Amino acid sequence: MYRVQRDLPVGEWRVVENFKISGTGGQYRPTKLQYKMTILGDTTIIRTDYRNDNHFLSPARYEEIGTENLKTYFLIDILGQVVKLGRIMTVEVKGEERKRVLFRLRDTSGNEVACCLWGQYAEQIESHISESKDDTIICLIRFAKISEFRGELQITNAYDASLLMLNPTMEEAIDFKQKYKLHVFVKDDTGESELMLLDTVATTIIGNKAEELWDGSYAMNLIISQIEDPEILPIPIKNLVGKSFCFGLSITSDNVSNGSTTFKVAEVWSGDHIHRIESLSEPVSLIGSSSSTLSTSEVLCIDHNKESSSEDVTTPFSKRKEGDAELNDMNSTSKKLCAKNIKMEKTKED
Repeated sequence: MYRVQRDLPVGEWRVVENFKISGTGGQYRPTKLQYKMTILGDTTIIRTDYRNDNHFLSPARYEEIGTENLKTYFLIDILGQVVKLGRIMTVEVKGEERKRVLFRLRDTSGNEVACCLWGQYAEQIESHISESKDDTIICLIRFAKISEFRGELQITNAYDASLLMLNPTMEEAIDFKQKYKLHVFVKDDTGESELMLLDTVATTIIGNKAEELWDGSYAMNLIISQIEDPEILPIPIKNLVGKSFCFGLSITSDNVSNGSTTFKVAEVWSGDHIHRIESLSEPVSLIGSSSSTLSTSEVLCIDHNKESSSEDVTTPFSKRKEGDAELNDMNSTSKKLCAKNIKMEKTKED
């Protein structure tokens, strides 16, 4: 084992001769390949001048984690933005004190996954926080383990085999960071709300990729009210003001459990689709508190005169729960209407 570790340093290229190929199996597989290479006693490992800067990175799709495509016995590469970072804690595990950190990773579509890192990996994050002035942390974990904790899927380090990179400079990480996180205020005749559009959805209404608009004079992930002069925003973003869109919203645990008043947009419609919705439905004001998560007549207009104050933002979400249940009962195609049989009594004729 020592010879293999010495002759196969991480990140170096080597020529390997006389090894064994067999079927793969068991836990913690670093790839989906059906075969594995086994180093033998007479395996030869030779230095080489060959160089390749390819990281052979294959980030997992968040929605596939834990499914048939990415089962828990695979080790995965996962890339995302660190959110909801907890404190670095020292806990006792099997009589030994170890550091632990809990946080969540978020992809460019707004999907999140829980993470728990132990030991040297928690210390690496602790060191990065103390030394870096960058509030945004892009995290890449290579050969991460998929586990489950209290009924929720969780990403953690596979003992000491995982690799943790914070704000890496590889092309995939730079491309990930140059994405939209656009906050807009919208209103209709029921009220106002703050929405968040992430990269894919934002691109559909702006018409440009985030990196095409970036010139270093503004931060694309800032809410407009945090910028002293909104005029420095790119023209394609300023052109959204006053336009009407139909937003399909994703209600997350932050909205339900934590009372967050910012809603993530899952899909956007405009143009002919809005006119078709308006022609098939009642005005929003007539629906009252019975509007669904995405009301079929809810066309929202982006407001440029509203400041980003969470106290001023109102949303009918908390008032919709009872109304939603009624609408679902009336519209569900999986339920049948039950007609009650009425017993008819005979009447005597005079």
